[in-house]
Amino acid sequence: MSSLSMRRSRHRLVGVSVVAAGVVAVLVSVVALAAGRVAVRQPPSAEARSFQARLPRAVVRIPARGAPIIVPRSFLGLSAEYWTIPVWAKHLALLGHVLSLITRDGPMVLRIGGSSADQTFWAPTKDSPEWVFETSRSWLRQVSRIVHRFGVRVILDLNLVTATPQIAVRWARAAEAALPPESVVGFEIGNESDIYSLASWQSLTGGDQASRPLPQQMTAAGYASSYRTYASLLARMDPGIPLLGPALSDPAAHLNWISRLLAGAHPGLRAITVHRYPLSACSHRGSKTFPTIARVLSENASAGMARSIGGAARSARRAGLPVRLTEINSVTCGGRKGVSNTFATALWAPDALFELLRAGASSAAVHVRANAINMAFSLTRRGLVANPLLYGLALFSRTLGPSPHLIPLKLTTKPSLRLKAWAVRVGGNTLHILLIDKSTHAARVSLQIPSTAPGSVQRLLARSPRATSGVTLDGQHLNARGRWTGKATTEMIRPGTGGYHVTARAMSATLVTATLSPGALTSTHRR
Repeated sequence: MSSLSMRRSRHRLVGVSVVAAGVVAVLVSVVALAAGRVAVRQPPSAEARSFQARLPRAVVRIPARGAPIIVPRSFLGLSAEYWTIPVWAKHLALLGHVLSLITRDGPMVLRIGGSSADQTFWAPTKDSPEWVFETSRSWLRQVSRIVHRFGVRVILDLNLVTATPQIAVRWARAAEAALPPESVVGFEIGNESDIYSLASWQSLTGGDQASRPLPQQMTAAGYASSYRTYASLLARMDPGIPLLGPALSDPAAHLNWISRLLAGAHPGLRAITVHRYPLSACSHRGSKTFPTIARVLSENASAGMARSIGGAARSARRAGLPVRLTEINSVTCGGRKGVSNTFATALWAPDALFELLRAGASSAAVHVRANAINMAFSLTRRGLVANPLLYGLALFSRTLGPSPHLIPLKLTTKPSLRLKAWAVRVGGNTLHILLIDKSTHAARVSLQIPSTAPGSVQRLLARSPRATSGVTLDGQHLNARGRWTGKATTEMIRPGTGGYHVTARAMSATLVTATLSPGALTSTHRR
């Protein structure tokens, strides 16, 4: 990736068309403002005006015509391991505060699975090896309380490696019977079978079998056959039961798994599922996927990650199915300290989510592995531990609202400026433009949008991209009770010659909110 240091001059201004692209994020959202008093800033001083005049320039325009993308309800979700549920169940009030931060446009969808899915058994009748996670009626009551209290809907991942289909189906039957009606979105068959390693599982289990010998290998054809077996057994339990798969780790490299599944009978399949992590803590230092701050902030970690689901999205669309990302995060293998727990991930998150949305994803569940370095948050006896990633998810949520539509943009700037711009129209007359500056230099951005009313500005800030604490959103931070604390620092701006003018600070995100002029961005912006 290119250096974060900015090269001044040498580059003429060029137009870059984006449906939601650039490296700055300005949000426009009246309903999404954090609680607190609005700070009306005084006109800038002569010194401030001089500083602003020296900044690199960028212009954001809304094209006369474009193809908005409808943001699916409940687009942003969470994913958690089976053994995370008992931890969360001890801190339901805190969990509720976290969910309220990132749930704006529909019920939260919680996918429960991951690597723990292939270690999970329902109420075993004999002593189990230590590596087995036992689900029980008590565990189901914990999930049920979460569902009842917060209106959460769940996706449950079924064991494909160490359990027989009959055992997995008994677990599915118990779950469907115990959980509230209509709360189960579907059952996902397997977890990252495309990277199955017999040696890794032999190491984990120590040779102790729970119900059957470990598979020697897992292939696309084998998965398709296993899917049909599970589907047949599950259909006897409930003919209309929704199923998801194949939960691929690398959909670009293993697209044939999707093709093979769709080529044959696939009863009950309601969505194609994939996982995406642009970087891996399991990679060696010389690898392109070894986690660094610079790589988290790179286009490859956001736009590149989104491109990697392109084939899966096209295959799903031809089959009339959505593609769900049932796991995403910046760094897999638990994350890398000093990278996946830093402010860089807060800037990565909203950009990556909008890129995935534009690439055709119908949902994206951020994987929150308890006690992992890459977790967005942790619920403890001392209260909420809010990592920078959670602030980025809250920022993304603030871009959404009633009937959100992603609006095409045209960003004109120097190629050397690392800016991203995304626009979301909500509720008919409110425009959110999200600007994210991933560079080491500030930029002066002109927003040429159809509005003459005063707008508002919120900022996502930290000392540096390496910061692991001290993050603020609109001047506020999350305390141990999961509440915003501190005085809000919302700025008010008025349009002038050339539209609204806002400074995007280096390594930060800026949220601008404006009310559209009557009739703007309606008849001309159609899919």
